[in-house]
Amino acid sequence: MKATEKKIIIDLIHAGLIGDTKRVELAALSLARSVKNDSPEMFDNIKTTLSSYSLTGGTNIRSAGTSPIPIDGDSKLEMAIIYKPDAELNVLPILPANLMDRVNGFIDERNKIDILIENDIKPSTSLLLIGQPGTGKTMLAKHIASVLNKNLIVLDLSSSMSSLMGKTGSNLKRVLQYAKQSASVLLFDEFDAIAKKRDDNTDLGEIKRVVNILLMELEDWPISSIFIATTNHPELLDKAIWRRFDHTLNFPMPEKNLRLKILEDELKDFLILNGTSADILKPISEMFEGKSAADLCKYANNVKRRFILRDEKPLNSLFNEIEDFQNDKKLRAKFCVIAKDLLGSALTMRELSELTGLSISGVNHHISKTKNHE
Repeated sequence: MKATEKKIIIDLIHAGLIGDTKRVELAALSLARSVKNDSPEMFDNIKTTLSSYSLTGGTNIRSAGTSPIPIDGDSKLEMAIIYKPDAELNVLPILPANLMDRVNGFIDERNKIDILIENDIKPSTSLLLIGQPGTGKTMLAKHIASVLNKNLIVLDLSSSMSSLMGKTGSNLKRVLQYAKQSASVLLFDEFDAIAKKRDDNTDLGEIKRVVNILLMELEDWPISSIFIATTNHPELLDKAIWRRFDHTLNFPMPEKNLRLKILEDELKDFLILNGTSADILKPISEMFEGKSAADLCKYANNVKRRFILRDEKPLNSLFNEIEDFQNDKKLRAKFCVIAKDLLGSALTMRELSELTGLSISGVNHHISKTKNHE
């Protein structure tokens, strides 16, 4: 046995005894590279073991019974929430094609870890998700954990952040170490609450310590686990944090084609079942410009609830749940123009009058006025 291999084995044993998953992986990879030519069978065994743990380590640990969730010493509250993968509850958010392509690429990469290890390439382990509330960031994290069959560990900021000097950093490190050792997906929502720029003179050094801990832990993140952070305010993040993420994904507000897709997924069957054409969703989707996917889903649920509880016609429920629709004549006029443009002769002036509560002459006026300005 070569001297370098002896040193690697000693380091491997030491890392295993102290529970340093990252060092175990690095030592195993070094040993695999060292024996690849002389002992290809051993190389294959090491590669298979590493990739198998990365793909199913969370499942194995769950069945074996891992250490308990870290608890804050003062409040005695658990500092994380764990969700087990559930295919039935797994929901993939509706995202733009280019963003979905990057997500699928990340998942495909994680499923082919063995190929990357064989070619001495480190797989991606971290994602930074940027976007306004309700655009699907948290939903995507849950989806990734579920399709990769890993536990999702969600950091609980309320129990992790402490008013005591230095305690927040200690709590955070414990949760990060817990996620590293359990081959799970760690979700850090509202990442900007902790990973702030280190130029704030009012934080008495606490934020600087926390950011330094984050930088060190992310630098040594093991390939068996995944770190996902979300933020609504990327401008608040410390610039050094950005380099620690393998991929940064931006979540835009849904454009009109995605707004329509979301509404159709939520309401099309409901409308058809109750004798109403789903074509009406086209102009309605235009009324939600600038709204998030979560806003659209909430609207759809409100429509169905209203229909069931108030015994209304589906169309009445659709319009009554559009904010300010009944009280704002300009909003109703805007709908007439959009609906006529999108649906044409499929929607008569009389039907528009009945839908909006405007007179037939009023509907004609608004549509004609728009055409004259074109």
